[in-house]
Amino acid sequence: MLIFSPRHGRSDLALWKDYEEADLLVTSVDRMVEQSLKEIERFVCACSGSVYAGVSWGKDSVVLAHLLWRRARDVTLVHLRPTNHNPDCDAVRDVYRKKFYGQPYEEVLVDYSRVDRAKLPDCEVDKATDRMWYAAIRDVDLRYGGKHLLGIRKDESAGRRIRMCKWGLSSPNACAPIGYWHCEHVFAYLAQQHLPVHPAYAMLGGGRWRRDRIRVAELGDTHGRGGGRLEWENEYYGEELRRWEQNRESGK
Repeated sequence: MLIFSPRHGRSDLALWKDYEEADLLVTSVDRMVEQSLKEIERFVCACSGSVYAGVSWGKDSVVLAHLLWRRARDVTLVHLRPTNHNPDCDAVRDVYRKKFYGQPYEEVLVDYSRVDRAKLPDCEVDKATDRMWYAAIRDVDLRYGGKHLLGIRKDESAGRRIRMCKWGLSSPNACAPIGYWHCEHVFAYLAQQHLPVHPAYAMLGGGRWRRDRIRVAELGDTHGRGGGRLEWENEYYGEELRRWEQNRESGK
């Protein structure tokens, strides 16, 4: 269920319609779902204390949230909200929580505005924001006993493939129940379960951008600018990027 945005062009929506029709025909997702639900049950039952799930409101974390709604509804969903968050994440959050109520939810602000980007090179900005991000994660971990679930998949990076090879779906402290899913399974599950889909995944430039390469957690992040990410952000979220830059220059 794509959340529509004025940023979408006519060609974007036409292409998305074709994608979604294909997503509804994918049948291999059923086997993946059963494996994931069993792993969630096993991990949550094995946790002696509290447990939380990290959600960004991108495609993978919406799937994770819904799987938890089906099998472990008491697990708290925790959203780390950086000051450069994608503004459309809020719409995904609101639609999901209205439709699938009953899950505890918490947002944690990560205030990147304290980093003076104007006086630092990109590499130092990366280090400063990384320290703030991981400090927020450590704080959440401490409050929830370190046990958590994440919507990460081995297809996304070499580091995650290594993690899956070493631990499988679950390590002693972390569970990645959709770790073996491919991107086609994620979009198929979203379509077949009528889950809210972040509008960014249909911001496809009429086919110039691949939906599986779009990231929605942050805008203007100096990490991962390759593969056209910076150009894509300027095309669809240029107004937000320029406004943030003006606010930084004016000290707001």
